[in-house]
Amino acid sequence: MIRRSMTALLLLLVLFLGCATLQQLVMPPDVKIENVNIAGFSFQDITLDFTLLVNNPNAFGVSLAGYNYSFAVEGKEFLSADEKKQIDITAAGNSTLHIPITLNFQQLYQLMKQTENLDTLNYQLAGAFQPAGLLSGFTVPFNRKGSLPNVRIPDISFSGLTVNKIGFTGVDLNIGIKVNNKNAFGFNIGKLNYNIALAGNAVAKGTSQKLAAVPAKGSGDISLPISINFAGALGSLSSLRTLLEGEKVSCTLIGDTELETPFGGLVLPFNTTQNIPIIK
Repeated sequence: MIRRSMTALLLLLVLFLGCATLQQLVMPPDVKIENVNIAGFSFQDITLDFTLLVNNPNAFGVSLAGYNYSFAVEGKEFLSADEKKQIDITAAGNSTLHIPITLNFQQLYQLMKQTENLDTLNYQLAGAFQPAGLLSGFTVPFNRKGSLPNVRIPDISFSGLTVNKIGFTGVDLNIGIKVNNKNAFGFNIGKLNYNIALAGNAVAKGTSQKLAAVPAKGSGDISLPISINFAGALGSLSSLRTLLEGEKVSCTLIGDTELETPFGGLVLPFNTTQNIPIIK
């Protein structure tokens, strides 16, 4: 009886030591978010690319069954996912995984109205990997907090139309355009493609380069010179001479401009019609 008890006790001791040794020999992978880059950028949305480095400290290869994550903005969950994807990591090796997150600004504003007026948005990406096989009892968490720019569309308006020269055959004008930047970052206006109509009649189109530098929370002015030949583009619109003798004229500006920002290039389309004051 005593011998049986001793045998059972020794067996339990061996199992205990075996488990302890196994825990020392088998370790869960280590995960860290190594980098976050802006992969896509527009006035509609922004895409963040999270680079995760998964390290296997064991002397044998391991497999991950997948991962889940939650992406929150200003403390409120915006999206979540549960990815069932096998990831194999060699013994004492690393594996790099990319998690792209796209944030649509209009969807965000509908979810949280107060975010529309913020210059930057605080985010948090939190999740965990699910190992397979011997390590299936473990979870490997990851977490990253940061901030991203809240991109808002600049306002475009006319500051005035200056009549430089008017004669029997044509007129030289200068159209002033003001760009109001509501963002916490500045930008350069590198190129402007435009079509201009006065009083509903097309008068000019073209492209201008390197126009203005617009500071953060500030405004920039563009001076756009145009020459109109009555006998050419206008034809029967010689009455424009009379129109320009008034105080205001309806002006339509259609086109797009390329903005150079700290986060990359942006294309800003525009289509606006406004009554513009005539400066003589």
